[in-house]
Amino acid sequence: MLVILLLLIVSAAVGIVAGVAVEDQLIRWKRLRRFIRSRLDPATATGLALTVALLAVVVTGIGIGVAVYMIRTNSGVVRVDHSIERWAAAHTGPGSFRLLQMLTALGSTPVIVVVALAGASFGWWRRRGISVPLFFTLVVVGQFAASNLIKFAVERVRPDLGPMGPLGTPSFPSGHSTAAAATYAALALVIGRDRSPRARAVLAGIAVGIAVAVAGSRVLLGVHWFSDVVAGLVLGWTWFAVVAVAFGGRVLWFGAPAAATSSPPTRSRHPVGSTR
Repeated sequence: MLVILLLLIVSAAVGIVAGVAVEDQLIRWKRLRRFIRSRLDPATATGLALTVALLAVVVTGIGIGVAVYMIRTNSGVVRVDHSIERWAAAHTGPGSFRLLQMLTALGSTPVIVVVALAGASFGWWRRRGISVPLFFTLVVVGQFAASNLIKFAVERVRPDLGPMGPLGTPSFPSGHSTAAAATYAALALVIGRDRSPRARAVLAGIAVGIAVAVAGSRVLLGVHWFSDVVAGLVLGWTWFAVVAVAFGGRVLWFGAPAAATSSPPTRSRHPVGSTR
């Protein structure tokens, strides 16, 4: 049970740090937004945000490329992977196996689909628009396609030291970690619309904590290397960021004017069933 406690502590700590960072960033972003508005045409704001998101894609691609090179040459991160996997195999016993399976199920395809459908339904119920269901569709389908394309291109062999034994599918990156990072971040964004910065920060921290818990459970179960889950988390969060920016950030309205996407959130005065 010690390994479960350690995983939960690490996940909670990372979630808290992420929540605090998001809250601090939201406060700073208000000041930055006022500065940009005073210096730039608002019509360029969306393009600027999308450029930053695409730059994140490039950085992520470079990072994954470096990791793949190390995997191919059996150097660098590979030695770290083997050390962590041996530690996980020695400390993961039968008592923690079922709890780890419960955590890892949060990133499984059936659960991710249910979470996405719930988030899409909630978004549609709030605004009676197609934008949120389309947003979740692109997040889920895109992360699934990206992780599987990389998997079958790299074809890394999974570890076989854990209680679940060897699996026949490729290992890098972790699909569960990618799906959890992208989907729970999308859910936090949708639920946090029109809420206070502190509420959005708490939701972001919870989403990050869940994703880290899923990633950790994959390593402790011995079905993924440590670098697999790190790559999965980065890939999932990057894909979420690109789709979120393309949908106008907090507004989640595809092609929304920059002036609307960069304005502070206002609580809708329209009834739930009305259209705007």
